[in-house]
Amino acid sequence: MSESDQPIVSFVMPIRNGMPFLDEALRSVFEQTLDDFELIVVDDGSTDATPDVLARQRDERLRVLDGAGAGLVAALTHALSEARGAYVARMDADDVSEPQRLERQVELLDRNPRVGMVASWTSIIDADGRELRREPLPTRHQDLLRRLLLRNPFAHGSVVLRRAALDEATGYRVDYGANEDYDLWRRLGRRWELACVPERLYRYRVHADGVTATDPDRTRLREQLRDEIWSEYAGSLRDIRETVRAGRRYRDLNERLFRDHLADQRALAREAWRRRHPLFCARALAAAMALGSGRYGGRSWSPSARVA
Repeated sequence: MSESDQPIVSFVMPIRNGMPFLDEALRSVFEQTLDDFELIVVDDGSTDATPDVLARQRDERLRVLDGAGAGLVAALTHALSEARGAYVARMDADDVSEPQRLERQVELLDRNPRVGMVASWTSIIDADGRELRREPLPTRHQDLLRRLLLRNPFAHGSVVLRRAALDEATGYRVDYGANEDYDLWRRLGRRWELACVPERLYRYRVHADGVTATDPDRTRLREQLRDEIWSEYAGSLRDIRETVRAGRRYRDLNERLFRDHLADQRALAREAWRRRHPLFCARALAAAMALGSGRYGGRSWSPSARVA
């Protein structure tokens, strides 16, 4: 711990029936190169061997709380009420953090006091840990906000939050079901910057029992939330010049990131047309033309084309 006996970071991990991935997830936390943290696990009514795995742990940084089966948002809120760190790191019980994850993200937060949340690039892995693909993210705040108009771009478990920003945004809410993180990002973006470390620091596991795979209301509530994000943010995200400049920097950083950035501009143009934002549509299309030299990766653009 630090000299004040308060950890720099509070890892927060809600869990329900976390077998068979929990051991690996815990190990990846305990092996972080930045070791000044606490890990708060909320066992939200597990009926498998999760309590046994937690009871076997001997790391003094771990605290286990009873979530009583009240649900994800309640478990997160319970954990936050006990968290003592100036930063809050999320971690899911079926994922893996790379050893330098925390160190890199805390460095960025320390250097940038207006950043309220920092994510990282991720690997998508299957139930056996095999990498399926890699997901780079933009690093510029405005580009991350533009991506919020299209989808939730962040793996929830990959982020580190500034506690002051989290509190100002009033934490997690139940209004949007399993989209509690998407809702939080849009509220953080009102007064704080979003950021990303351009390194692969997190492995996100997809499997049949994941929360997002089992919530039937997630899509409906996500689209409701996305309608609200368009109403709130679309008018302030029309810049062309900086979007193009950023895209050229992304091309130097990672080819996949550049292609995704270009695809975002096409998708934003189509979505803005559908939502009757003609000025946004025109500017997003102009950015796509500048980035792609008018070729759009070999495909022509039309307002009626489906969003990518």
